[in-house]
Amino acid sequence: MKPFHFHLDPALRWRTTQLRIQQENMSGAAQKLAALQAELRECHSALRAGAGELASAGSAAFEAWAAYSERCRRRIKSLGDQIPEAQKALALQQHKMMEAHRNLRVLENLKRDEKEDWNRELDRETGKLADESFHARLLSVQRLAPRAAAPAAPAAAPDGLAR
Repeated sequence: MKPFHFHLDPALRWRTTQLRIQQENMSGAAQKLAALQAELRECHSALRAGAGELASAGSAAFEAWAAYSERCRRRIKSLGDQIPEAQKALALQQHKMMEAHRNLRVLENLKRDEKEDWNRELDRETGKLADESFHARLLSVQRLAPRAAAPAAPAAAPDGLAR
């Protein structure tokens, strides 16, 4: 029997590559969202920490604080606008990755089914060969058995006289 060959192996490799690409894209989108959220938390923390220090700094620091807090508020607003977009991009990448995974599973299942069919056919052929081998051996033994079981004919005396 010829060896197993799955005719869609190139497609299976391509689907595996697509899945890996989508996983990397999703990872990038998740990292971007995490970075935006971390930066947003840092801005809020910096504002809270700066507000606590402002009381002891005196009146000259109030103008600098006002400018700093305005920059932080603009950055917080910008981050607040970017986060929903990043969440949508992450959700889209998750959907694409799930679709790529589903497509890969279809081909993997098809390959598994074809391999099982091939194994069944191999088992059938191996069984048939074993049966044929057994029958040939049995026939060989049966042909040799009558010869071995038959009594040998009496040998003639050398001078032609029977004893």
